[in-house]
Amino acid sequence: MNTPWSTAIARVDVDDVLVRGYPLSELVGEVSFVDMVFLVHTGELPGPHQRRMLDAVFVTLIEHGISPSTIISRELATCGTPMQAAIAGGVLSIADWHGGSGEDLAETLVVLLERAGDEATDEQVDAVAVEYVRARRGAGMRFEGFGHPQHPEGDPRAGTLLRLADECGTADDATRLLRTLAAAITRETGKTLPPNVTGAVAAVLLDLGFSWRAMRGLVIAPRTAGLTAHVVEELEQGARWRHAPADEIEYTGPALRSPARKGAGT
Repeated sequence: MNTPWSTAIARVDVDDVLVRGYPLSELVGEVSFVDMVFLVHTGELPGPHQRRMLDAVFVTLIEHGISPSTIISRELATCGTPMQAAIAGGVLSIADWHGGSGEDLAETLVVLLERAGDEATDEQVDAVAVEYVRARRGAGMRFEGFGHPQHPEGDPRAGTLLRLADECGTADDATRLLRTLAAAITRETGKTLPPNVTGAVAAVLLDLGFSWRAMRGLVIAPRTAGLTAHVVEELEQGARWRHAPADEIEYTGPALRSPARKGAGT
């Protein structure tokens, strides 16, 4: 059966576009891009503290230097692919181990908060956190959203975001649970694994009212602007068919040999 499309986000009329009830023509010049992102996702325009936090998330995520996603986008650019293809290649690398772990953690935070119950005490939140940490540790699983190989002493981006959430008063149950999980990881493993940027973003966005399912998309949105800058820079530098130098590639196959057959019938 061909089910009709249904959306509460927007409607296109002959003379305007209605976005969550607001005429788009009246929003133009009055609200920011961040406001619009908040509106289409949550259904309401943000207050000043919500706007500041979402803007901070986007600023935090827009750039992280030469990373897997930027390498892929720049490599594709040197091969002559169109701009959108080079950007898309970098975007496709944002996954479980690069930029995308916040989605799994956000879903986990939602599940654990439901398990702890409404108006849970600190002790109840700690109990579900310890249970989660022990279960993952026992299964030999990683703690998604915690620790960063390039920031062993702690991801500075995460610390800044969480402090700002406290300052703005937007930090709520998800942020409390994130910090409780970090403390539980330290107690149970003896290792200090503070939240990384994707972990902090997951908690901050949940507290702002975003769905856990939106996490990767909201990472990709600002990172796309950064990838665009990298592609433009690569094109303007004029490199073509960029590849790894031979002396940086370790060959581990057989030594040189002849394809000649050794004896009849073999």
